[in-house]
Amino acid sequence: MITYIALLRGINVGGHKKIKMADFRLLLKGLGYKEVLTYIQSGNVVFKSKITDH
Repeated sequence: MITYIALLRGINVGGHKKIKMADFRLLLKGLGYKEVLTYIQSGNVVFKSKITDH
């Protein structure tokens, strides 16, 4: 599996566009990604996937 890192901008900043990281992890797991980890409320996420063509 390949490890990916996503650094999302504009997430959970200034009270706008709030998303709970637990919900974000569930979303990614539901899309088939594995070992999904988020870093605090920043929107940064690390995950693994067998898919190589995104």
